[in-house]
This record gives sequence, C-alpha cells and structure tokens, in this order.
Amino acid sequence: MKVAVYSRVSTDEQFREGYSLDSQKENCINFIKSQGWDIHDIYVEEGFSAKNLNRPSMQRLIEDAKNGKFDVVVFYKLDRLVRSVSDLDKLLQIFDANNIGIRSVTEPFDTTTAMGRFLITLVAAIAQWERETISERVVVNMTKKAHLGERNGGKAPYGYRLKDGKLTIQEDEARFVKDIFNLYTSGKGIRSIVLYLKQFGVNKDIRTIGRMLENPVYSGRLRWANNSKMEAIITETSTHDPIVDLELFEQAQQLRAQRTTMGKKATSPYPFSGVLKCARCGSALSGFYKKERGTKHYICVAKKNKGTCDLPIFTEKVLTKVFLESLSPDNAEQFLNLTSDFETNTPEENNEDTIKELEKELSIIKNRKKNWLLALGNGVISQEEYLTMTQEDSKNEELLKEQLSNLSQQRFVLDRESILNLLLSIPDLWTAASDYEKKSFINELFNKIVVNVPSDYSRGPGKTPSVIIKEFTLS
Repeated sequence: MKVAVYSRVSTDEQFREGYSLDSQKENCINFIKSQGWDIHDIYVEEGFSAKNLNRPSMQRLIEDAKNGKFDVVVFYKLDRLVRSVSDLDKLLQIFDANNIGIRSVTEPFDTTTAMGRFLITLVAAIAQWERETISERVVVNMTKKAHLGERNGGKAPYGYRLKDGKLTIQEDEARFVKDIFNLYTSGKGIRSIVLYLKQFGVNKDIRTIGRMLENPVYSGRLRWANNSKMEAIITETSTHDPIVDLELFEQAQQLRAQRTTMGKKATSPYPFSGVLKCARCGSALSGFYKKERGTKHYICVAKKNKGTCDLPIFTEKVLTKVFLESLSPDNAEQFLNLTSDFETNTPEENNEDTIKELEKELSIIKNRKKNWLLALGNGVISQEEYLTMTQEDSKNEELLKEQLSNLSQQRFVLDRESILNLLLSIPDLWTAASDYEKKSFINELFNKIVVNVPSDYSRGPGKTPSVIIKEFTLS
C-alpha cells in the first residue's frame, strides 16, 4: 500500500508544542513501517497555518490524490492536516472519491464507519474552535494595546524607522512626506504629487499617496484596525514625533473630504466632460442624461448647438469600456503611443543589478518576518516574543532599505515608463471611485482626449456606436 506522509508546522509551534517537522516525520515513518506500507512521498508544510487549504504542499497532496498516486494519507495529528470542519469535509470528499484512507499516528480514526466519521469531525470542530478562540484573544490584546497608544507590530510607515520598537523620524524620507502634505494642501492633485516624487526616484503610486494623506501617524498619533471590520482606533495623544503638524494634517483631511464629495474640477457627474474633443470638427463634447433609458451620453457641442457636425452620439458606458481596455497591460503601450508630449530620460547611473540583488535579500527577510507575524496572529507567540525574534531581521531590513534608498537618489524627469505606470493604475481605481472622483482624476491627468466613431457606423434600433480614441495630451 502506497502512503503519503503530511507534516506541518506553523512557525513557533515546533518550539512550544513539540510539533517539529523532524519529530512528525519520524513518528509517521515508524508507524508506516509497523504497518508494512511503502512511502510514496512526504509532503512538508513549513510556516503555514491550517486556517485553510491554500498551502503549497496541501495543494500538491490534493492534486496527487486526484491522480491516484497513493492509497493512504498518514499524519501525526489531525490538526496538522486541517483545523476547520469545512476543510475536513472537502478533503474527505476528495479522498473518498479516489478510494484514499486517512490515518493519524496519535488518534484512532476509522473513516469507513459512521461513528469514525463523527469522531473525526468532532475533533476537527474542536481544533477550529481552538484556533478561533486564540484569534479572538489576540484581537482583544491588540485592541487593548491600541487604546493604550502602543503599536501592534507591522512595518514602519514611509518617513519613519523602528528603533527599539518605537517610531523615529527618517529625515531623508520625512522631507518628501512634508512635500506631499504641503503640495496637496496648496492645491496640487495626487497625480501631480506622484510625478513630482518620481523626479527624485521616489516611486509611490496614486493609492499609496492617498493612504499616506489619511494616515494620522504623520501627525504623531497611531491608528489600528483601519482595514478590518472593526472600527478604527486612533490615539488622541502624541506617541512619537510628528512629521507634519496637526493643523496641516487636518487641513489635508478636510480637502480630501471635499474632493471626495465635489471633485477638484468636477461640476457635473460626467467624468470625461471638459477633456473630450471631436475628431471630426475639433469641438468639445458635453454629457447629458436620458431619463427614459437611464443612461449617460456624450454629444459634440457643434452638433448639439448648430447641427454642423455629424459625430454620432455615444454612451458613457461604451466610452468607458474602450478607455479602460486601452489601459490594460496588453494595450497600454499602444494607448501611450497616441501622445508624444513627454520627455524620455534614463537614470544617470545604471544600478539595476545591485538593486535587484538588494531587493531579493529584502524579500527573503520580509517572508521570514511574515511567518513570525502569522505566528503572532494565530496566538502561538506573544508580542514580546515576536519583537525578539524579528529584531535582527528588522536591523538588516532597515540597512537594505537605506542602501536601496541611496541608489534611488537620482533625478528623473517625466518619462514614458512613469506615465505608463500611472495609466495602468486607473482601471483599479475606477471601480471604487465616484463620478466626481473620476472626473477630477480625468481632468487632472488629461488636457485633451480626441474621440471618433467608426465611419461605417449607421444608426438603427438598438444599435450603439463604438468609440475610437484617436489621440490625447496630458495636462
């Protein structure tokens, strides 16, 4: 009989509960030998929680099970395999469909009987309850720390470094943080700020700048649980040195709220009005709403006011579809070829190989720290243990970041790649933005978008003309 051995440790479990990979494998192999079975393969999972089945070795085990490569799955203990009743049910269905049994070295399971299935499901339910209880306890402790103004781990925001667990200002980055807030409150849009930072080798996308402008950490406060289902907790007292004063931060928040509601240049709910130009007569296009259809449309003003242009009316839906499809990874270069109003330049020095090597080392450290963070989130280690285990990695990480920062301190001008990356970010932002936010962004990014309708289009019931983007210029 061919056997698949599955073993798993979630970071610190091997130290705290004796679940080391070696001890699991040794016990499983001894058990298999006592049964006179043959080992097909050993599936090792290191640094992964059992909260779901999205684990590399687990996915390989499932694939091999479907291909009939073994007859039995042996593991040290059920919670090494799964910690969720639903996941156990999924695995049992897969194994049953392929005539595969499961055996635990330390637990007497027999899945061929109703009572055996009940017992194994009961054990899985207890394992799931245990994991959820640990998670709840971690959340309670982290919430308490947040109310006390203490950090709950995580990397330092741009502009800060961690020193002995405390945030300290990183001056070479902090000056750009100040620039971001000053430029934004002086009337500059996020797109302009992105391009400004690019000149100094600081690569921040639109969404990142938006998050930075809303992060109270820069005013000396802390925020926790902002992206969770819980209500965000913000300390009202200063816990570290601020980079920007509270007055400037609050001014940025008021402006953010105002632009979210109104849009910087928005005077109507038609995102493309103000920049659309007719390819046939050069006139502007304006938006209007058809109540009977509940749809938005664009019309050439020369056609609307004088009847001197024959550009057919088209829907905003069609225009948006063509616009966003043009910015897909496959077509963005083609879209960019429609304009030439930018400069092309390269860095003064080519440090690509060095940067790639540093980024590779940085990625290794981040993955290792992520495993420790998973252990913290699953409650298997305390906050203090987490800080101790990651202290050396944090030092090396900061050193690598500093080296990368020094290599990036080269002056760039607005180039093809900068604009391409900016354009590629639009589709992701589009789905979540309001009409006014879309209009603000379009009007800020583009000075003109010239459109046409295919010459072979003929009007008819139920027919909607397509749109061709002929050219554009940037603001």
